[in-house]
Parts: sequence; structure tokens; C-alpha cells
Amino acid sequence: MQIDLSSKRVIVTGASRGIGRAIARAFAAEGARVAICARTSADLEAVAEDLKARGAAAVIAHSVDVTDTEGVKQFVEQVAQSWGGVDVLINNAGLALGKDPAPQASLEDWHRMIDTNIKGLVNVTKHLLPLLSASTPGATIINLGSIAANTPYPGGHVYGATKAFVKQFSFNLRCDLVSTGVRVTG
Repeated sequence: MQIDLSSKRVIVTGASRGIGRAIARAFAAEGARVAICARTSADLEAVAEDLKARGAAAVIAHSVDVTDTEGVKQFVEQVAQSWGGVDVLINNAGLALGKDPAPQASLEDWHRMIDTNIKGLVNVTKHLLPLLSASTPGATIINLGSIAANTPYPGGHVYGATKAFVKQFSFNLRCDLVSTGVRVTG
């Protein structure tokens, strides 16, 4: 069964490269409206042009670090003014830093992963919940996790812990939103 995505309003965080860019491209190719954000504006502008060329019905590109609460709020306000609501949120922004054993690992790297992978996810989700609830039934939040949430590996101490947070946050968010019709996966 083919799903018509041409009327969908999609937000993808961390969309300037990798998985986020690939997800944004896939939605663009189906004619969806795609709002993207990432930290690097030069990369983001190139992706926005690429999405238009691939058939996106509309593109919003906003340079913001998901850890910047005020910046995320401005991005969400821009989407709200342009589209009114959101049908799909893909929380992709995240990072894994360092592979040193815990005693040698950088505390700065640990803090940065916690800020991006946890605080960033929470910032984006919290600001977008009103737009998702205002959308047509069946709005969806997809929080990208990792096998590292369940499977430890040397050097994966904080990264794995942040991805375990993503998994548990998704489970609990699903419980809170079950009566709204907003679906959550992570």
C-alpha cells in the first residue's frame, strides 16, 4: 500500500548530513513539505536546495543547535507561521564523541553528548508538541535511537546512556500522548 506523503508537513533535525539528510531527501522525493534544521548553515542551505530539486512541496531551513532552547523556539514559530501544524517530527540530531575508556574520556565530550542527545531531543519535542497535537490525527514522533541503548561496548559509556534515555523517553511520551492520537516511536 502506497501512502500519499504529498500533504505531509515533516520536520527533520540534524538534517545537514548522514541519516538526517537521507530522511529529508526521502520525504522530499514524495512531495512532502520538509522543515530541516542543523547547526551548520552552509550545509543546511545546500540540503535545502537539494530537497527542492528532489520535489519537496516546500522547504524551511533553519540553522539552529537543538541545545539552544530559544533558537529551537524560533524555528518552531517559523514552521507554525508557515504551515500551522506538523504531521511528522523526526528527532535525528545527535552525536557520539570519543571512544576512550571512561577514565581517559573527555568530560567535555560527555557533557556535549548529554546536551545534544538528551537536552536537544527534549527541547525540540516540547516545543513541537502543540503543533503535533494541532495536526490531523495520526501525527508521528520518531526519535532515532541506537542499538547502543541495549548493547554496551567499550567507549560507549555516555553515548549508550543517552540513547537509553531516548528509548525510555519515547516509551513514556507514548503513554502521555496515547489519548491524543500522536504516535511515538524510538
